Amino acid sequence: MPLRKPDDFYREGSKVFRKAPANRESIRGWASIAAGKARDALNRDNSTSTRLGAAYDAVFNLSLAVVCAEGWRCTAADGHHAQALEAACAFAGLTEGVFDEMDAVRDLRNNQYDGIAPSERDVEFALQAMNRLVPVLLQRHQSRPGSG
Repeated sequence: MPLRKPDDFYREGSKVFRKAPANRESIRGWASIAAGKARDALNRDNSTSTRLGAAYDAVFNLSLAVVCAEGWRCTAADGHHAQALEAACAFAGLTEGVFDEMDAVRDLRNNQYDGIAPSERDVEFALQAMNRLVPVLLQRHQSRPGSG
């Protein structure tokens, strides 16, 4: 099944996305947040929980930038993380397998809600996914006219 974009989710009844003009200030903000999160993810002085969460957040924030540059805003409706990641991967022309890896990082991140700390192996997996996605998402969002 091909990855879905916001209009696909919208047609399916999702409340996660709404049409909105690209907002250059928000896009720059998300890109800046992503850069800081990527640095935090790579900092071995940080805990495994901080590093894994930061790797995930770097990709998630760039996903918001990509979606916004395409004329959509993400709401806080249920499922917004998974749908924003999928939509950004779809816009960037990534494969379902690449999305599935980042979705697995999202699952590892969510283990914190069950009191489960990530292992070093989990962090390495998250860093590999981040390093695969960040350059592609940066290129995609920078290539859009509304990206500023």
